[in-house]
Parts: sequence; structure tokens; C-alpha cells
Amino acid sequence: MVPSSLSQQYLQHIQQQFSQTCQLLSEQGYGRLLIAAGDINYHFRDDGDYPFKLNPYFASWLNLVEAAGSWLIIDCQASKPTLLYYFPEDIWHQPAPLDDALVQQAFEVVSFDHPKELPQWLASNEEKIAYIGPAQACIKNLTNCTTNCESLLTAIDYYRAYKSDYEQACIRQANEAAVLGHRAAAEAFYRGESEYQIHMAYLQATQQLDNDQPYNSIIALNEHAAVLHYPHKSRQQPASPKSFLIDAGVSVAGYAADISRSYAYQPGVFADLIIAMHSLQQNLVASLAVGLSYVDVHIQAHRALAAILLEFTLVQGSVDSLLAQGVTSVFFPHGLGHYLGIQVHDRGGWLTDPQGGELKAPQAHPYLRLTRSIEANQVFTIEPGLYFIEPILQQAQQDARGAAINWDAVTALKPWGGIRIEDNILMTETGAVNLTRLAGLV
Repeated sequence: MVPSSLSQQYLQHIQQQFSQTCQLLSEQGYGRLLIAAGDINYHFRDDGDYPFKLNPYFASWLNLVEAAGSWLIIDCQASKPTLLYYFPEDIWHQPAPLDDALVQQAFEVVSFDHPKELPQWLASNEEKIAYIGPAQACIKNLTNCTTNCESLLTAIDYYRAYKSDYEQACIRQANEAAVLGHRAAAEAFYRGESEYQIHMAYLQATQQLDNDQPYNSIIALNEHAAVLHYPHKSRQQPASPKSFLIDAGVSVAGYAADISRSYAYQPGVFADLIIAMHSLQQNLVASLAVGLSYVDVHIQAHRALAAILLEFTLVQGSVDSLLAQGVTSVFFPHGLGHYLGIQVHDRGGWLTDPQGGELKAPQAHPYLRLTRSIEANQVFTIEPGLYFIEPILQQAQQDARGAAINWDAVTALKPWGGIRIEDNILMTETGAVNLTRLAGLV
């Protein structure tokens, strides 16, 4: 729910979003928008359910984690949105009544205890209706309803790039909470603990359960740090700890922090590489300005990485030749970052306008999730990396890139896996605000 310190900002956020949404609906000929929170889904031939995850288009209005079966109605003839809160009689799960005063102020709240009551609220004979959410049987009976209209979703996704004061404050608080976990995880690493133990230290420090996290945290020791989305949490303590890569966040009112750090257990070449990557990342953040293309910042990151690879004699050649041959992508295959908000990878990163114009990622950098120009009130990540990924190295060995790589030096560093340094950045008219460093994580 909404942090009490942000009550007024939240009310302003809802008013602004209501006004903007009604404008988009009017432009596309709709008078009403229905958004389903989503339902609880069950495992195949089993009565156990999957963890419930809110429809993000619902969550951007209200992060109600117990909202399964609930709906939002955006009726542009009304003064505020309506929340249809599903509150069944249930002896098994003890649903909570919705008595939050702030929610009551922001929404017209109607409780119902059976889906058969929905049609009387959802139907409208006088205006076209747009619906956003998973397939719903009750929508099929609404003859004037369009499901997941692509042009409306595109327009909403485009404007999601601009965060309200409330959203910015939530992401700021999420960073402050996540920093506590990152510090605890680093301490556990230096105690020689296992990935599982480090993970539990992170959850304890952030007061989260696994399902509370905005995404599955990456807790990677030694060569596991070379797996970009390493999913496991080994219970075995490493016989010889070398490196630690953590990518983990916290959610505040549904808004995510997404932070990565890398550590070396002892001084040496890998520790020096981490220092160099911190400097690279901070230089990138310092270069950010309104109007700059995010693609250009991504290319700038590759140029800076080429210089580091040359400095540590991991490659040979010139910065220009390494970029031209694609050698830096052997060590840094993913994009520099992405939008951040109610979704960890907030949508709209390729959209150039609310009508659906797109600027795809460059062919040489296909995994870049953000290609738009940098503007005020955007929140995004800056996360350069340097990895020793065996399948990519094997491919490079077999093509022209291999001649530029110092294989002895690279092979010696493979047991350390790789490095990723990721901060969450709020862009303002006067420059970038590094929410992660501001929260105290170096």
C-alpha cells in the first residue's frame, strides 16, 4: 500500500493519471476503461496456486496485493475512479477488508462478494468500453467492449516513461530499503557464506519474503557471475570464494529498485577491474543530459569498456577497431539499462511517440531495451557489465573477433565470472540524480 508519508503525493498522482487516461480514452473514442486486477491461477491438476501478481496496468493505480478478482473502472463522466473490491466470504484465507482511508479518498470503493455481481457495474449501453487485462468471461457479454486495444496500450506505455512525484518518491524509498539488503549480502559474502545464506541475509535485512521481491534476485558466486540471469541459490559454501555478483531489489508500493554490485574476495586483477567498472559507470551517469539519446550513452559505454579491456591487456587493437569488430559485445552482451517503475523493465523503451512509432535497438546491440531520448522525470538504470561467458567466448574464438582477444588473460579470469554495476537514475531538467548512490551504496 501507499507509504503514509506520501499520502498527498499519491492523491495528486491518481488525479493526474485519471485526467491523462480520460484524455487518451477520448482521443480513441472510449468513454470508459475497465482494468482487471487478475485472478489466482492454480497448478495443473492441483489445488495449489501460483503466487498472485497484479496486472501492472492495475498496479499503476493501486498496488493492492490482495486484489485478486478486483477491478478498476475509469469512467470519464465521474469525478474519480471506481474500485470494485472483491471481498468474498472465505473461511480458508481470511481476506482483509479494505478500510484504508487513503484508498477510500482516492477511489469510489464498492465491495462485492461474488463474480455474478460484476455485470451490473461493468456494462454500459451508452459508450464504448476499453478493457485491459487477461481474458475474462464477463467481458464477452459486453458487446461495445474492446479487449486490450493495441493503440490504447501503446499510448499508456509511452507515457509510463514519465514518473510523477509520487512514483519518484516510491522508487527513492525502494532504493533506500534495497541498500540495507545489499550491505548485508556483501557482509555475508566476506564471511564466506553460500549463495543461499547470502540470499537469506538479503531478505532478512530488507524484511521481504521471496514473493515480495520485485524480481528473483541474482546471488552469484565465482563463475556463476558469468550467467546473466543466474537463477539458483547454492547451499554449498564455496571452497575458495573469489567473487560475488548481486542483482536484487525491493518494492515500495509496487515500485521497484533494481540494483547490482560486484565484489572481489581478495585484492588482485579482478578487484581492480571492479574499481575500473565503477569509474566507467559513474562517468556515464555524469554525462547524462536531457535530450541525449540513450543509444548514444550505450555506445559510449562500449567505448569506455574497450579502453578498460585494453588497459588490462585483455584485448589488443584500438578502441575503434574493437567496436567495429564487435569485440566489446563479447564481454558486454546486454543493454546498458531500461526504464524502471511499476514493472522492473517498464514498457515503452522503444516508443518514440504515443501513436506507436518505434526506434528499434541497433543491429549490433539487439538486447538494448531503451532507445528513446533522455527526458526529465524518467527513471532508468545504468548497468554496464564485463563478463567472461563461456558460450560467447567459444563463439568469438571461432570467428574474426578471436584474434583481438588475449586468451591467456581471459582464461585466467573466467573463475571470477563477471561484473555488473547498476544504479537507478532519476533524470531532472538540471541533471541526473543517482537514487542508489544517494541512498548510500557505493
